[in-house]
Amino acid sequence: MALGGVATRQQLIAAGLSGFDLTIAVKRGEVRRVRQARYVTDSASFDAVAAARVGGLLAGTSAARSYGLWSGFDRRLHIPVGVNSARLRTNVPPSFIGRPTELTPDTSGRRIVLHWLEAGAVPELGPECWRVSLLVCLRQVVAWCECETAIATLDTALALVPRDALLDTFATAPVSQREVVAECRPGSDSGYESIVRQRLGAIGVVVIQQVQIARVGRVDGLIAGTRVVLEVDGREYHDDPAAVEEDRRCGAEFVAQGYTRVQLSSTRIMTDWPWCVRMVLGAMAQFPVAS
Repeated sequence: MALGGVATRQQLIAAGLSGFDLTIAVKRGEVRRVRQARYVTDSASFDAVAAARVGGLLAGTSAARSYGLWSGFDRRLHIPVGVNSARLRTNVPPSFIGRPTELTPDTSGRRIVLHWLEAGAVPELGPECWRVSLLVCLRQVVAWCECETAIATLDTALALVPRDALLDTFATAPVSQREVVAECRPGSDSGYESIVRQRLGAIGVVVIQQVQIARVGRVDGLIAGTRVVLEVDGREYHDDPAAVEEDRRCGAEFVAQGYTRVQLSSTRIMTDWPWCVRMVLGAMAQFPVAS
């Protein structure tokens, strides 16, 4: 089954299957019915199945993750449902006030957040019935998330959506959201690279991303006005001797060409940002001007 491994009954009927075909497919174990008129295959992701079981779609950062974009650190599943949705398959009724436990699907412990939206109902004949479209996802991320996460998601989305198209998508959005979108920049292969760019920019340190260095290749960033190279999120090759040797070669090339390299791991970025700043500023002080 295509469609991300999740389909509505109407989608499958429109594809040429009959009700009898679906009954046989379920009995043979070729598909599973996770709720009325919702079918999944083994290829469907856990998140997609959870959303289908509850009765909604993946949205916001949860949808961003499914598109391969930065999704921040909130691992709850964000699921929009229609304002009149009923029979949602959750561990407790969503309207229960003062519930003693986090809201989850009724078949797993994955925490979820429901978003009750006017247009939140599952599109029975839409292109996908388990996640919102990419542009809707990006609008939700900007509306629902704090600025750093939203910009990092947009930065990584620029590999899929041209920046002008992204700006057009938000042309009628509130001013506060348009200001967030205006801050997105191409060049971040990962959310961590975007976070570093944003945080250093906030203290006046400009990062030029995706710079070509002779006999080295492309690097994640170069501090403007310096010979300080930034490499973000690891580049650790402890189990690959060839990669270790290449990393050493690049390190020697940096030295030979008058550069210094600051390597920032994702762990350091998220748990000890002051250390990262100290390393960057220290390197800038020693290699202040690019010739």
